Amino acid sequence: MSHSRPPDPSSPRPEPVLPVPVLPVPEEEEISLLDIGVILAHHRRLIGLMIAGFTALGLVIAVLSSPEYTSSAQVVPEAAAEGSLPGAGALAALRGFGLSLGGMSTGLSPEAYPSIVQSREVLLAVARDTFFFAELGRETTFVDYVQETKSWLGRALSYVLGLPGKLVRAIQGEPPALVIRDEAGGVQFLTEEEDDALQVLADLVSTSQDIETGLMTITVTTEDPLLSAELARAFVQQLSERVRTVRTQKARENLSFIEQQFAEAEQQLRAAEEALAQFDDRNNNPQSARLRTERDRLQRQVTFASQLYGDLQAQRTQAQIELQRSEPVVTVLQQPAVPLEPSGPNRKLIVLLALILGTMLGVALAFVSAAIERQSTDEAEQRKLEEIKAAFLPKRWRDGQDRAARPASEAETEASTAPPDSR
Repeated sequence: MSHSRPPDPSSPRPEPVLPVPVLPVPEEEEISLLDIGVILAHHRRLIGLMIAGFTALGLVIAVLSSPEYTSSAQVVPEAAAEGSLPGAGALAALRGFGLSLGGMSTGLSPEAYPSIVQSREVLLAVARDTFFFAELGRETTFVDYVQETKSWLGRALSYVLGLPGKLVRAIQGEPPALVIRDEAGGVQFLTEEEDDALQVLADLVSTSQDIETGLMTITVTTEDPLLSAELARAFVQQLSERVRTVRTQKARENLSFIEQQFAEAEQQLRAAEEALAQFDDRNNNPQSARLRTERDRLQRQVTFASQLYGDLQAQRTQAQIELQRSEPVVTVLQQPAVPLEPSGPNRKLIVLLALILGTMLGVALAFVSAAIERQSTDEAEQRKLEEIKAAFLPKRWRDGQDRAARPASEAETEASTAPPDSR
């Protein structure tokens, strides 16, 4: 029989284990499809008003929108090949004389042509060109047309927004920052009217290019079919001019330098030949060593000048060939034509988008309204809601909502405090 030992009074007593309190986990409120249907049913009038309002707005926009006409041109940018040059058969003969004809690279690929169409130089050249505007009934530049058709509100906004910059430039005496470089490398300053026209043109023209075939399409869309065709034709012309300027700039500079040196060498050769002829006229048969030495010196000058003249003549021919080889070829496959049918706006799409937007906004407002109504039952949430209303709603609106909500709350209080018999 075992006996338990009595506890030692000197040993420490174990600490009592306290139960861990378990906090209630709030249940997540699930929203079923029936709840969504109830919310939509309760706010069907709000949703209907939003749909009707936005649909009416879309109809107004579709009816009042002016028709747009699109004219396009298709071009194939390519470099002139060696075999396609007139007189290309002479290239082999020139190589036989030791002339280096260089490579085919010109530093500008056809993939850069869409960027050239949208460049400031091309846009400015088109903006300064003259077109017939049916809205004005006369011909004028595109810059003047933009200024004459700009609304008074647009002019006022442009003046107000640009006034600080004008004051700063007037005080500091600085020129405007809108500059481009011309063909000679000089700087041209743009006026504000020209800059406005460039922004309008950039929105009217668009380009697309097929990577496989290299075919590029230039598209211009305006409210006048004739103007669309004329602008597209002007963009094709200015594209060709700009590409020709860029790709032949180095070759033209090289040819100009060689022609200058060639002219000087020709003068030196004529002077040397004239000096030798005068010496021979004065000394028909020189016998002295001094005269023979002088004639040999003049003959060497003629030989050197003749050799230099021949070399520069060959270099000039080579530079002319290089200039012709670097001449770009922009083949126009489809000339811009005057469109007969408008390309836009798509009125059905405008109305459909307005209908979808009104539906989405109406449903969103319905859920927001339901959430506000659900939060109003909690006192803490009600206080937060009142703070939001106080911050954004006028006092008279809040007073009207409180008076409208007071009878309903009083009726609920009377119904809850009424005795069971009276119910």
